[in-house]
Amino acid sequence: MWAARRQATVLLMISVAAGLATLFGPDEPIGGVDVGATGASLFMLSLIAALVLFARRSGEVFPDDASVAEQRAWIGALFIGFVLLDYLRFMWALWQLPEPPPTLTAVYATQFLRRLFVLIVVWAVISHLIGRRAGEVETDERDLRLQNVSARAGDLSLTLIIVSCVCLLALTPAPLLAWWLAPIVLANVLIGLLIARSLVEHVVLTMAYFAARR
Repeated sequence: MWAARRQATVLLMISVAAGLATLFGPDEPIGGVDVGATGASLFMLSLIAALVLFARRSGEVFPDDASVAEQRAWIGALFIGFVLLDYLRFMWALWQLPEPPPTLTAVYATQFLRRLFVLIVVWAVISHLIGRRAGEVETDERDLRLQNVSARAGDLSLTLIIVSCVCLLALTPAPLLAWWLAPIVLANVLIGLLIARSLVEHVVLTMAYFAARR
């Protein structure tokens, strides 16, 4: 039987490849195979397999000395990365429209929202499965210190992004600016800022844990 860590690595590779195929695969079938639909199916299967793996062997996926907070940080960075890629693909499709949509129902967002819901649910369940064997202590003093550092990094990144957006607003021609300031487009841009901030926070946190382990 494969070790749990090796199984998790294989699932990660499959989910990344399947996710990229789902989001950026060609519209036309290749050799009679719909790359996007096949990738979506493999991605869902990999998520189900991950749930089964963590339900049965959650304590074997990460090193024994990895805290619950560290494990959740790595899982969070992975899932937020998927969410950001899906968001960028959605924004690209939105950009291709001839004019800003007047309402959310006019946007082809069903698949994006469905995948977002699935990712959040699976992320929450895996985080719960990681912590169920932790006992009463899920974070220690080191975890809190590193989380504080990553939160400050996330706040700094959000500040820099907002300042950059202000500069772009000041320099962007009026016709293009009208597209970005359309209510539906602007709402999605603000959501993207929050996703980017969360990703920076989780990446900094995982890198801090990695550096502390060395």
